[in-house]
Formats: sequence, C-alpha cells, structure tokens
Amino acid sequence: MHTTLNSRSMNNRSRLRRATVCAVALVSTLGLAGAGAPAASARSVSVTGDARVDRLLARMTLDEKLSMIEGQAEAASTNQYQAGYLPGVPRLGIPSLRLSDGPPGVITKQDSTGMTATMGVAATFSRSDARLNGEVIGRDARALGQDVVLEPFVNMDRDTSWSRGFNTFGEDPLLTGQTGAAEITGIQSQGTMAQVKHYIAYDGGNNMSVDQQSLHEIYLQPFADAVNAGVSSVMCSYNVVNSAQACGNSDALTTILRDELGFKGFVTSDWGANHATGYLNAGLDMEMPGGGFGGLLPAFFTSAALKAAIANGSVQESRVTQAVGRILYEYDRFGLLDGRSKHGVTPLPTAADEKAVLKTGQDAATLLKNDGSTLPLGEKSLSSLALIGPGAGQTIATDGGGEKSGGLVAQQTGTYQVLQQELGRRDSSGISYSVGDDMTGTTVPASALSHGGQPGLLRAGGGVDGTLDFTGGNALSAGQAESWSGTLTVHQTGDYWLNIQALGATVGLTVDGTTLTTVGAGFTSAPRYGVVHATDGNGPLPTTDGLANGRTLVHLTAGAHTLAVAATPDVSGRPVQVRLDWVTPAQQQAAHDAAVNAARHAGTAVVFAWSAGDLSKPLPEGQDQLIADVAAVNPNTVVVLNTSQPVAMPWLGKVKSVLEMWYPGDRGGQATADVLLGKVDPGGKLPFTWPVSLSQEVAHQAAHPERSSAGVGGSGTCVPFGATLLNCPVTTYSEGVDVGYRFYAATGETPLFPFGYGLSYSRFRYADLSAHRTADGLAVSFRVSNTGSSTGDAVPQLYLGAPQNPPAGAQFAPTALAGYDRVRLAPGQSRTVTITIPVRQLQYWSTAANGWRTALGARSLTLGTDATTGVLSRTVTVGG
Repeated sequence: MHTTLNSRSMNNRSRLRRATVCAVALVSTLGLAGAGAPAASARSVSVTGDARVDRLLARMTLDEKLSMIEGQAEAASTNQYQAGYLPGVPRLGIPSLRLSDGPPGVITKQDSTGMTATMGVAATFSRSDARLNGEVIGRDARALGQDVVLEPFVNMDRDTSWSRGFNTFGEDPLLTGQTGAAEITGIQSQGTMAQVKHYIAYDGGNNMSVDQQSLHEIYLQPFADAVNAGVSSVMCSYNVVNSAQACGNSDALTTILRDELGFKGFVTSDWGANHATGYLNAGLDMEMPGGGFGGLLPAFFTSAALKAAIANGSVQESRVTQAVGRILYEYDRFGLLDGRSKHGVTPLPTAADEKAVLKTGQDAATLLKNDGSTLPLGEKSLSSLALIGPGAGQTIATDGGGEKSGGLVAQQTGTYQVLQQELGRRDSSGISYSVGDDMTGTTVPASALSHGGQPGLLRAGGGVDGTLDFTGGNALSAGQAESWSGTLTVHQTGDYWLNIQALGATVGLTVDGTTLTTVGAGFTSAPRYGVVHATDGNGPLPTTDGLANGRTLVHLTAGAHTLAVAATPDVSGRPVQVRLDWVTPAQQQAAHDAAVNAARHAGTAVVFAWSAGDLSKPLPEGQDQLIADVAAVNPNTVVVLNTSQPVAMPWLGKVKSVLEMWYPGDRGGQATADVLLGKVDPGGKLPFTWPVSLSQEVAHQAAHPERSSAGVGGSGTCVPFGATLLNCPVTTYSEGVDVGYRFYAATGETPLFPFGYGLSYSRFRYADLSAHRTADGLAVSFRVSNTGSSTGDAVPQLYLGAPQNPPAGAQFAPTALAGYDRVRLAPGQSRTVTITIPVRQLQYWSTAANGWRTALGARSLTLGTDATTGVLSRTVTVGG
C-alpha cells in the first residue's frame, strides 16, 4: 500500500508564502500603519514598519537609544532581583523592562509556582499540556511584575551527561520544537514575552562544528518552530558555532534567523556571552546583563564603547537604531507602550497554577517496568505498604533552586500524607513511612559544641549559645547579621552530614578552615535573587520545617574540629533563622536499617529515589544499596524515580516496577499518589533514549572523541561564561542528522529503553492506517481502541523512513519522528485519529542548493508506540 504526495502543491504553497512575505515587506517599507494606528510623522523613517515605533525612534537621542540595548541594575527601591533589566526612556513614555529567569517557572525574590521539569513536560507528548504550562509561566510573570521570561530551552539533549541537558525537551527536534512552540503560545497569551534559548547548537560543547544540513534539520528546527509561534525574543548562546561565537555569528543571527526564518523580534545575549562591541553588526540587539550583576561580567555595549565605535566607523548609528527598533517593536506588540506594563507585584493565581501543575505531573508519569501488574496498588497492597525514602514524606518537586522556581513549599504535600488524606485514617492504617535517608537531621547537641574549653559557641557580638538553633519563635531579628565560632567534637571517626539551614539570610559553614557551603548564596555570598528561598539549598529538599538546607558529607576523625558559622541577612526583611543540624554515622545506619525492616514486614514496598546525575554515576547517598537491600527482603518492590536524565539502575532486575515521575512540581505528591492508586494512567513517554550505559550515546563513542562535549584539539582554557572562547577544543557533530534514537537505529545499538517508550495500565489496539495528501502535508489516519479495563492514554507516534532512493549529497536517518498525538480513551472506546505530517518533515536541507528540497520517492511510514516498536506500517510516495 502507498500514498503519493505531489510536491507541486507544496511548491505552490511555498510561492504563496513568499509572495505574502514580500507583500508584508512592501507595506513595511512604505511605512503603512495597521488599522487604527496613527500615521507616521513626516520626519520619521521606516525602520520597523510600526509607525508608532518609528516615530519614537525619530525622537530618541543617541544616549536614549544606547540605554535600550545594554542591561543595567535596577534601583534597590523597586528591584525584584530578576535576571535582567532595562531602564526604559521615561521622557518618551517607554517603560523599563524586566527579564526573569527560567525554566521552569519564574524566579524573582518572591516565592512562586514550582512547575514540572521541562523533561517531564516533554514526556507528556502533549501540546495542550505544554501550552498550559506556558500559561502558568506567563501569568506568574505578570503577577510578579516581569515582562520577559527567559524560556523555553529548546536545545537538543545530545549528551545526557551535560549539566544543562536536563533543562531541555529531549533529543528529538520535532517533539522539542512543538513542545516549545506550544509553551511560547501559552506564555505570550498572558501578555508576557518569551525568550527562546540558546541559539544555536548549545548542546554540551563550547566550540561546535556542524554541517549545514544537520544544523538546519536538527538544531534549527525548534527555533524555527518558535519563530513560527511568534516568539518575541531569541537568546544567543555562549558557544562557538562553525568558528564564530554564537552572539557574534552573522550567518546564524542574520542570514538564518532574520533572512531565512523571518524573525522580527530582538536577540539578547546570554548573560556574559557578548564579547565585542562589533557583535552589534552581526545581529545582536541587546547585551545582558551589561551594567547589571554589580559589574561581575564585562560589558561591551556601554555608552562609551558604542559612541567610540560610531565615531571610528566600526559601528553605524543606523544599526543601533535598528536594534532599538526591534526591541520597541515587541514593546508595542505586547502593549507596553499603551500602559500595559505592570511592575507591581500582585498575588499569584495559585489555584489555577497548581491545577495545571497537577495535570502535567500526572500526564508526565512514565511507567518503565511493571512485572506482574504490581501497579496500580490494589486493596491488598494498600493494606500492607511501606513507603521509603525522603521523597515519600516530602515532595521532591524540583531539582533545587537556581535559574528556576523552587516552588511553594506549602503546596508540596508528600505522597505519604496524600495517601493518608485520600484513604482516611482507617484505610491507611496499613501504610508506613520510613525516611531511609534523613536529609534534615537533628540539631547538633550542646555536648558537641564548645569554645576555648568552655561549653557553647561564641558569638562575635558577645554571648555564648549552647546550640545553634534560631528557628521559629526563637529566630533572630530581621536584618541581624551574626557569626559564631568554636569547636565541634565528635567521638567516632566517620562520615557526617553537616547541615546548615537558614531563611532570611545566607549562612556559611566552615569546618577546619574549609568553607563547606554557604546556603542560599549566588555568584557571591549574597543570594542571586535577593532572598533565600526554602528551596535554595544544595539538595533536592528543604528541611521538613521549610528552611533552605545546605548539606555536606564530611569525613571527621574522632576529636575536636574548628567550627565557624556566619549569617548575612538577605533583602526579605524576614527574621533570620539559622540552625546547625547533623546526621551522624550511627543515625544514618539506623535510618537505613529501619527502612529495610519496614520493607521486610510489608506486603509491598515503594522506594522513592532521586538523582541530578547521569548514567556514569550511582544514585546519590547510597540509594542503590538501599533499593537493593529493600528488594532483597521484599519481592514486591516498586521504585519511584525523581530524575530528569537516564540513570544507572543496577537493581532493575530485582524490582517489580519502576515509575519515572521526573521532577513533578509542587503537586508532585498528589500526582504520584494518583498514579500509584490508578486514578490516572501513566501515559508519559520517554523524550530521550535511555541507554544501557553512557558509552552507547553518540557523544560518548570511544571511536569518535570528536563527538564528545569535551571536544578535541585546541589549547588554553575555554571558559564560556563572561570570557571570550579562544582555542577551545572542537566538538564535531560528525554523526550528522543521526542524533538520539536515530543514532541507535543507524548503528544497530539496542538501548535499555527506546525513545517514546512508556507502559500503560491499559492496552490499545491500532488499525486502518491510511494516508493522503493535503495542502499542509500528509494526513495520516488510523483507528485506536482501548482494549483494557481502565481509562488510559494512548500516545501514537509516526515515524518516517529514509527515501528508498535518496538524493545524492544528503543524509537521511533510518527513522525520524514525523508526528504524534495523545488520546485518552475509556475502556472499550475507539477513536479515529488523524495526524498531519507537515511539509517540512518531508523535506531535507540541500547543501548544494542552499535550501529546502522535497525528498521524492517511496518512504516507509510506521505507526509505533515508541521508536523501535511499530504496530502498523505502509509505504508512502512523495511524487514529483
């Protein structure tokens, strides 16, 4: 069976689009205003095609223009400690502009909604969920007085060991692009600008070499989708791309982004990614943070530097005007020139936000293993159930603070508590909870603290404190700086968790002359976002009573050790809370043994595990051993994972079920309980390939060191943050378009779990696959039926094979995702589903023609449940 898709209809549509673009360009050139817009003044020159903006540009002085393209520090009286700020031009009614970090969520000095991790959003395979998350981000930004959010993050998860890969939407350009575009639509529907990042090929290495076909088909596609979604801004990245730094790369910023994609908004540097005044000529419009961040990073778009460049002719003032015009064009588009700028802070729409977070957390749940249908938990399991791990008693909502919201701790009810509430006291009497790994600890006792041979720690301001526990009603006064010194004496040599815990201040802990941590600190000892949030510790959880938790595992020999603690108030105006807790070796062993004992006496054990690492590392804090020990005494062991990347699971063959809940956000405890109980189906699918080992990945091939993020060659130190990238080792994308699951298909490697994989509590049958051409591409229809006994979510995925007779000079992956959907069906319900494969998915980038060309001829079309499991297939022929 086959379907022919005529390329002539696609070419006609391309001509129509080009004609439309040309017509719009002509209107812009003539300076014609839209309906209801005032006419341009006689002396204004068309720069943007927006009459109001062009009039403003004509009235602006050079100094005023220059103030619009370099970030500055906001006045302390109004500062919300967002990531970036422009002062605006009050004389002309141009308001200031605030740019806030993410993803996910919005981070300022205010606590705000903790959202499902980006990888979890991708795992939903749902555009509607992505848009819903965007709406939460957009309206939270408005409530917090922000104008631009620095998200979504649409780079490829090419190297799962890369420290920022967890923030992506996975390894596939179609899934990433569609998820990002939907999120952008949601963000901007709330009147907030989205800034898509990081443009381009920022996927682990610092100096990238990538061929034009791969650049366009893989790494550019999500940005093209963002532009098509109307994104207001693009953030250029730290890395070098094909010998030019991304923020000074005229091919990327002008030839591709402007000329090919038709982007009309403004380009902002990543913070410290501008390295020259001349980057303005390449297409960079705004430098961040500029004069912000207290001058920690060099600035090149300063007024003095640009005036000098204009004077010597290396930069034209017209280019400055163009950059400002692009920024003001988005101001006008979002109503900021009409009084819609909102910088006051108002209450968050928490009820609506948390409803969206709960739905996303539920939809993201991905069931990796379920031997014997151990899940969902039935009545028998609930009558004798042991919940184990700190993530059972507290929600591991996010992977900590940093460039994301850590969430609202009051919303983060643990799964254990949710089960108690939902089942009631009587029906939940068979459920127990053992922490296994106590992250909060107990206050270091007075018997362990002394100074100069006397009991207690000495305060610098005078006085002695027997213990360090100034929390709750015993907190220090707001704004009170304090420090303590003395001796910590331990009676047993071993590994101790020393935990410094705080709110209202950053607090540093020093032992034997080494600073172990300064909880809540940012780039300096001060909080990055003005205040210490409860989630600003260095672990996955705040303390059980809601303090930021700075934890360090320290090997201490028996005897005395010098100790110093220093608290520096933040800007919150809240009482300063400080506590020194520990978990001794004996306490650690006791918690482990209690958990194993609870599992031994339970019918079913559910272990909650977490990791911010990758396949090359064991799970943190002895969790692998805990899971193995629990499984050894309980044959019905379930593991719930809170991760954002593949992790090693040496215990996989010993447990019955594995449920990946990602970092599910504030309502993660509820979402996890709902999935465990079977109230919702775990319909999530992996947005990446889960390898057997890291060495299987394209970026970790021993035979191809050039593909690694570390790169090869080069000399000197390569520092991307705030420093010019000179002589960096080069990472070459020699695999071309074969990234992620495409690479596994091309090399015949078998991963642990394929891209798109995920089990369900129900069963689905597919039938009647057909395809026919449309003006938009290829419409593929099929029938899906729920043949199981519970409501479930089917996630059909369409994969295209390479053309049977591929054109010369082009590379084609053996298989590539071309479309997908998510369909909820009740037991016995059937539905006909139609997925449109867009024209672009039928095309390839021709290096010879320097443009897109349709891949003619026969191709396989497979309907699958993941990248390796096809259920229906046919041949389609794209005709000429």
